Amino acid sequence: MNASLNEIENLCKKAARGAGLSWGVAEEAGRAARWLSGNGLDGPALLAEQLRLDDGCAYSQITPDMSTECWERAGRSMCPLISGVTLSDHAYLLRENGRILLGKVTHPQLLMPFASAAARQLGIALQLSWQGCILEFSPGGEAVLIQPDNFASPLVEGVSCICIRIASGTGRALSGSIPTLAKSVQDYLDVLAARTYVPASEVSRLSGAGAGLSDNI
Repeated sequence: MNASLNEIENLCKKAARGAGLSWGVAEEAGRAARWLSGNGLDGPALLAEQLRLDDGCAYSQITPDMSTECWERAGRSMCPLISGVTLSDHAYLLRENGRILLGKVTHPQLLMPFASAAARQLGIALQLSWQGCILEFSPGGEAVLIQPDNFASPLVEGVSCICIRIASGTGRALSGSIPTLAKSVQDYLDVLAARTYVPASEVSRLSGAGAGLSDNI
């Protein structure tokens, strides 16, 4: 299916909510999938893989513990969506400390939209890296892949986000057309999104939900 960025964002937002994430994080997940797709990456497929891991987990199991210098979750890998939202909410620490360190994280590519947003928010260049992979983000949020090793790794032992004086200007800028939305991915996201739908009832119709009894008036 050839989906628009708006369709991708809306579907992924509802799917994330259906997987149990809060509406706030789900909205950020939809925006992250949109950002990835707009930069030529398969945002919905990446999100679907992460939601398979998150589905049924308590929030406290996959959110970072910020009490130490390296944010981590003892005994578990962290969700990049929740970690990314936390990074965005605490982007000021990048200006204060020069870096934010994360422990074990699944699907680190999903952190990229949040690093881009932090770079724009602060108006500075940032470097995001993990196990052989290095990306740079300009103060405008544009992403450049400097070193591609393990770029698509599903699990990494650590991620660093650091301030840099200026982007190096080398590497390959992320770009490309929106990837086709695979049917298997769409079907899975649709299943999750369907959990957010409230079945119609006579009470809900009479109380004003949906078209109610005035559909043809």
